[in-house]
Amino acid sequence: CLFLVVVFFFFKQKTAYEILSGLVGSEMCIRDRYQRRVHGIQMKFQVFCLLAFLVALSYQTVGVLVPPPEKMTKEQVECLYKEPPKHMVIRAYTSDGKVDTNVISNIKVAKENGYVDIDVSISPCVPCEPVEQMKEMLKALEGQSYGKIWINCDVPGWREFKSFNQLFLDDLVNTIKGANKKPGIFSSKLVWEENFGADYDAMSSYPLMYENLDKRPDFKDFRPFGGWRKPFAKHYLSGVPVCDSKWEAIYKEQFIHLNDYVALK
Repeated sequence: CLFLVVVFFFFKQKTAYEILSGLVGSEMCIRDRYQRRVHGIQMKFQVFCLLAFLVALSYQTVGVLVPPPEKMTKEQVECLYKEPPKHMVIRAYTSDGKVDTNVISNIKVAKENGYVDIDVSISPCVPCEPVEQMKEMLKALEGQSYGKIWINCDVPGWREFKSFNQLFLDDLVNTIKGANKKPGIFSSKLVWEENFGADYDAMSSYPLMYENLDKRPDFKDFRPFGGWRKPFAKHYLSGVPVCDSKWEAIYKEQFIHLNDYVALK
């Protein structure tokens, strides 16, 4: 009888141990599955974070440089291209009513050194006739390949009557559009409201570069004006010494093309 009790107890203990072992094994399998699932979630989260980082990076802001008014050399453009800029805006017309004599040469040397995305700008002569000066500039640029024409509104000589200034600017823009080119506006909030009026928003459908030389490459300082809710770029630093000259630094937000440069004057 005692033997049967011992045998029963032994098998009972063994069964309990086996059951316990099975439970432990099941717990380990469950834990392993849980850990694999957690690891999978972690991997997916890491991939998501990486994609989010890449998207954020694609919107990364880039510093941009404006060519100086003098004639650019091959060495300067090669130096800038290594920075690496890919987009340049070259001044084509000066506020004293003349085509910039260096514009064709500057476009040529920029193209020869890798630039394929080139804009031009006009610093308008306010005492001059708007349509005629724009036509003069367009004629000088015939045969040249370029994108936008940026109108620099931060020039002296605007009239006291805002309605005159509005018509002047409207004539410039319409002449650009009549030549199948794309206009852009460069102005500070102060200059715009002083010369065109705080409620003048007829140009808000065109890209804006605004000026605030606060040395900050961001749009945190931007306050809506002229109907613009978001700027295209910001002129934030002047006289940057690089590549054997002094340049104007522009901040711009971009999508995908992280190494583009854009410029103005």
